[in-house]
Amino acid sequence: MFGVALHLVTFAFISNKILLQSELSTRHLAMSMSMTGRKVSKIVSATQGKITRLIGTVDIDGNGTKHPLDQVDPFMLLDAGTLSKHATPPFGAHPHRGHSVVTVLLQGQLRSWDSFTQKDTIIKGPASYWVDAGSGVFHDETTVIPDESDPSQHVQLFQLWVSVKEEDRAKPAALQYETDLPSLEMKNDEGNVVGKIRYYVGGECHSIKTMHPIVVAHVSQDAGSTLKIPIEPSFGGFVAHISGSATYGDSTYSTSTPYDVAVLDDGTGDGAGFLTVKAGGDDGASYLVCTGEKIGESWFKILAANGAIIASTTDEARHIATEVTKASKEGLASGNFSHLVHLHLR
Repeated sequence: MFGVALHLVTFAFISNKILLQSELSTRHLAMSMSMTGRKVSKIVSATQGKITRLIGTVDIDGNGTKHPLDQVDPFMLLDAGTLSKHATPPFGAHPHRGHSVVTVLLQGQLRSWDSFTQKDTIIKGPASYWVDAGSGVFHDETTVIPDESDPSQHVQLFQLWVSVKEEDRAKPAALQYETDLPSLEMKNDEGNVVGKIRYYVGGECHSIKTMHPIVVAHVSQDAGSTLKIPIEPSFGGFVAHISGSATYGDSTYSTSTPYDVAVLDDGTGDGAGFLTVKAGGDDGASYLVCTGEKIGESWFKILAANGAIIASTTDEARHIATEVTKASKEGLASGNFSHLVHLHLR
């Protein structure tokens, strides 16, 4: 466990630490006071079904959940959910290959198991659990809810899939997690505390080491306030609206709909180093900010054995899916995935 005391953070400090993994200059900060900042290109609503899909669509065979926003480089998929039943979902051990997966656990507890460590781990929110699937790993994640009648024990989470470079898909799997994540106070330009931020990847979440720069942070912003959220101009990303109401970027893009996604533009304009967020006057706003270094490489997804295979070509994806489905059946039938610890499918 990584316990960190609550900090008071000025916004100048946030600009150098929180939503960047490269430093912003003081000149850039001064410029941000008079510029409009990073713009939003569009807002896309979630697809509601068995899961709430915010980003990501069907695989190469048309299987899975259809959604109009297929990706936001470097992010491949984002799902959200509130789970009120113990030991769910009932997927069992399932494969991941060729991407990274981070579970953003806002509330509750999860039991996690993987074929790499062969261990069960109980993770208590707020926490982040990061899996670099690399050349392949089997994984299982289920809720731990001792009292299903207690809403404070229900699991609230996001699951985010992150693209990697082709060379990263040849690496062995790696797993990391961090719990007891700190909540940091945020100040506006006038020096008033108007919200709190909690990093799940990047910023003050120091123990999660990613293949490429990624920042994931949850912001709770006071009603009627304005914040400038620093964002590296070259990074791609989005903001997932959770609750309340807010305007992202400019007055064109406002929402009060849970799980709407505000997609950032390409970041080439003046003042692109920050995003202005204005919270609603009555209820404030809660949202998830996700930014990262763009990968810029093509990838193909195929669903297999309740999991997903990512590869650089459709032929490779189909070949690996066939092999991993066979391996999954063998592991589930025997109850033993030990021979798959070093799963390497190409």
